[in-house]
Amino acid sequence: MKMKFKTIALSALMASSMAFQANAADYTMILAHTLNDKAHPLYQAFSMIETEIEANSNGRIDVQHQPGAALGGDRELMESLMLGDIQFVPVSTSGAVQFVPEFAVFEIPYVFPSDTKQLRAVLNDSEYTKALEDTLASKGLTFGKFYNGGFRQLTTSSVPVRTPDDISSNNLRIRVIENPYPVAIWKAIGAAPTPIAFPELYGALQQGVVDGQENPFGHILSQRFYEVQSYLSTTSHILLANVNLINKEWYDSLPDDLQTVVDDALASAEEFQWNLQDSMAAEQRAQIEEHMEIIDLTAEEIALFQEKTVPIQAMVRENIGDEMVDSLLSAIKSKTGS
Repeated sequence: MKMKFKTIALSALMASSMAFQANAADYTMILAHTLNDKAHPLYQAFSMIETEIEANSNGRIDVQHQPGAALGGDRELMESLMLGDIQFVPVSTSGAVQFVPEFAVFEIPYVFPSDTKQLRAVLNDSEYTKALEDTLASKGLTFGKFYNGGFRQLTTSSVPVRTPDDISSNNLRIRVIENPYPVAIWKAIGAAPTPIAFPELYGALQQGVVDGQENPFGHILSQRFYEVQSYLSTTSHILLANVNLINKEWYDSLPDDLQTVVDDALASAEEFQWNLQDSMAAEQRAQIEEHMEIIDLTAEEIALFQEKTVPIQAMVRENIGDEMVDSLLSAIKSKTGS
């Protein structure tokens, strides 16, 4: 009787094990980023990617969504992506430039059109897009479209800023991302640029380590920077282009039908994210205005910032050559007609 019971129990265990193996995913995709606000348009797009890939692959791809810098900041995530330990990293071009130097074109101030339709076409449907795809492939990365993070704005704690002189005369320390181009930009403007990792930024502002920072409306809201900053100046100097990067070896290992699942999810999320970002811009600004004074710079005041940052394009050309810079500028001219 005991032997019969053991046989039945073993059979049940084996059946359970086989059922688990049948339902187990064939592939794992870790999707890791630094955002933690689920209402942010970018976060919503990443969640959509997770849902669509798992559903449309019938569970053959297990997407492990790791938000809020759970696996590290931009540098750590990019290192893990290049090594293949993480399969999918959506990241700002500024956060990836030390691994993909060609992203330095996004560090040229005041170069991108503000019109959403034109901007999207430049980034995701132009000759520049094709050139970038080839560049990324040569580095072991698959391009998964750009999303729109908005334009960076300057926030400060105690000094309202309208001109570069307001920054230089007050010796303002401005937090920048950890790459040399923002350092050069803010030095040219007259600030004391201070590189600080994004997850540490709120604390640095709170403790007065820095006087200000640069981020789009959405990031200012999601990270609650308005709690430790008083003024926002609409400098709109740099586009926060969020680029989806996939480990190419992992992507190429997928059968054709699952590559299509990934591609379709990225395309759907792109449409969703750009539309949501556009529709939420006014709402984001209104929410910020409840907590901070927004200083709308005039065209003449913007021109002063543009004049100070003219040398940055030459710096980018010197570091990465002319090809990618000219490709981007040509795409902008083609899509904007100017």
